[in-house]
Amino acid sequence: MNLQQLYYFKAIAELEHYTKASEALNVNQSSLSHAMQSLEHELNVKLFTRNGRNVVLSQYGKMFLPHVTQALDTLEDGVTELRNAVDPETGIVTLACFPSLAQFVPDIIVRYVSETNRVDVRLQTNQEATYFALREQLLEGKVDLVFATEIDDPRIGSSLVGEQSFVLLVPTDHRFAQRESVSMEELDGENYIAYSKDSQLRLQSDQMFRKLGIKPRIKAETAQDIMIHGLVAAGHGIAITPWPLGCAPYNVRLVRIQDTNKRKLYLLWNKEAYMPPAAAQFRDFIVRKGLVFDEYRQRNHIE
Repeated sequence: MNLQQLYYFKAIAELEHYTKASEALNVNQSSLSHAMQSLEHELNVKLFTRNGRNVVLSQYGKMFLPHVTQALDTLEDGVTELRNAVDPETGIVTLACFPSLAQFVPDIIVRYVSETNRVDVRLQTNQEATYFALREQLLEGKVDLVFATEIDDPRIGSSLVGEQSFVLLVPTDHRFAQRESVSMEELDGENYIAYSKDSQLRLQSDQMFRKLGIKPRIKAETAQDIMIHGLVAAGHGIAITPWPLGCAPYNVRLVRIQDTNKRKLYLLWNKEAYMPPAAAQFRDFIVRKGLVFDEYRQRNHIE
């Protein structure tokens, strides 16, 4: 049994005439007859009976037709959905990013739609807490594009979109709260809210602390920026995070850190995975525009 036979069977059942069915299907009548004979032989049942010049479904044909119709309708729905998904004007783009970039991604999506007028493209976003989770999603083909720090892998393509500063978060009643800036050495012995150990930022901060010979007292660990903001606001400790893209979290002061580097942010994609046209067009837009994250920061007066 093959798909062609099922289409032929459905057409004959609806038109009740081999000649009309052959004309509708643009296939010669002998091919149509041969296909039905093969199908009936495989099923070991007569699907049609003669009624003058016409043919009508047998009781077994009537039993079979609803299942064939449902199967073909489901298949056609799938083909339509697939075509829509890869259509550059109506397709789906799946994006992922750090939670700290959650406010930037909707902004660049709005900019993309506004400047390209691709209002029917569906852009789906998710936020993964860690660099390693984003890397895995991209390499496994679960997402089309990622906004994150660079992934050192020959399979990954990248385009720089800007830089993000780091900042010290302190409760508003902390002794650092009235300071414009602090040095890393001053954090020695402070109660500290850290990123979880599976986070790239935790690895980097641990290396930096070891290099300086300082030991903040870790009071809590989490992968989520918003949890860090809440724990600092509640007075459980201080924290180093990427500079928040919105206003300062409630009951938290942002204090500059002396002599710290910014982290470079990229748009990343898997060069070896299939990328639907809608995603490729979004990627190419970002690549053409260049430092879109820096433009976002400047427009919103973010450090």
